[in-house]
Amino acid sequence: MIGIIAFIFVFGLLVTVHEFGHLYFAKRAGIMCPEFAIGMGPKIFSYKKNETLYTIRMLPVGGYVMMAGSGMEQNPLTAGQTVSIKRNTAGEVTHVILDDQHQFRQIEQLEVEDSDFEDGLFIEGIDSYTNERVRYTLADEAYFVREGDLVQIAPRHRQFKNKKPWPKFLTLFAGPLFNFLLALVIFIGLAFVSGTPTDKPIIGEILKDSPADKAGLVMKDKVLEIDGQKIDKFEDMGPHLKDGETHEFLIERDGQKLTKSVTPKKMEYREKTKTLKKYAIGVNPMMTHDNFLAPFKYGFFKTIETMSLIFMLVGQLFSSIFTGHFSFDMLNGPVGIYKNTEKVASLGILSLLSWAGMLSVNLGIMNLLPIPALDGGRILFVIYEAIFRKPVNKKAEVVIITAGAVFLFFVMIMVTWNDIQRYFFN
Repeated sequence: MIGIIAFIFVFGLLVTVHEFGHLYFAKRAGIMCPEFAIGMGPKIFSYKKNETLYTIRMLPVGGYVMMAGSGMEQNPLTAGQTVSIKRNTAGEVTHVILDDQHQFRQIEQLEVEDSDFEDGLFIEGIDSYTNERVRYTLADEAYFVREGDLVQIAPRHRQFKNKKPWPKFLTLFAGPLFNFLLALVIFIGLAFVSGTPTDKPIIGEILKDSPADKAGLVMKDKVLEIDGQKIDKFEDMGPHLKDGETHEFLIERDGQKLTKSVTPKKMEYREKTKTLKKYAIGVNPMMTHDNFLAPFKYGFFKTIETMSLIFMLVGQLFSSIFTGHFSFDMLNGPVGIYKNTEKVASLGILSLLSWAGMLSVNLGIMNLLPIPALDGGRILFVIYEAIFRKPVNKKAEVVIITAGAVFLFFVMIMVTWNDIQRYFFN
């Protein structure tokens, strides 16, 4: 149960912040946003404020902001369909009524032949009373009426596709940007709570059953020398642990100097296509609260460090594809993220928040990859428009985005199936 709650908390936080970034800048640009959704699939909660319907959906696999003119909307009318319409005194359509759950009077019946609610903003068909072919334009403020609810039809100037490149870019980039900002806030907050690591060679947390623990080192021990070599900073210890042999540590504890024999443990890790090794004794630096500004500095560099690490992993992923060493074990889908979140949650709320910060950076970077259907792919279309002063051909854009969506769906299915086999059948 703790794992499920933790996953919902982390997922909800990351997706909400990401989509809120899109929503905030879209509204600043004057783009109409009919829906703000967390999750996919059937609605389990909805709340409407102004022109936006805020929903929580059943499947925790993403979220979206529906923007007018972004290609996400579907025309609810089809040829041959009979609908009711209401017009103003100028003859313009103010309401397109899609069911009988309404209280409008003086409405007209129309058998639809053609309609366009993005560019042409018209509806035409056969008037059910006169049996004449008619064509009506939409008023500047027009609505769909469904189940008694009003959904405004966006005029041209409030559609995403009719905005200039810069507002489009900001709206698309805002989602990943807000994920980076969330990570920054989390890391700064954690630094205020837990402190920031000092650069002095003072031992802080010691991992249980680590070489340092077995050798009798304790928290607040100050390392003076290793094998007779003076140690000035905590990071100076690493280069002295060059092999798995026993090293003599001269430490200061409560004003007394002691000597401890420590045998480092070999640890292997991969860098690009190579397997490298290093030796560690299982200690972390001492955490302090001495400087009010230190958490801000720590949070900033921790965010940059996390971004660099994820960029490196993404680079290794693409390199593995070209070298033929790719495996779906290199990826984690919702199942894998859930299992890892469950493990981290057992370590406490601070560990869970740190994990959320790393995932937030990861989500931001993944969405900036130049893959159609992701923010990064759509940003490329905006850059093209800014350079060539014209948008990408509409049909070509639809085909490219659809292909990207199919590709991502396939990858998600494969990764999820691989996660299920890895975590439940091995």
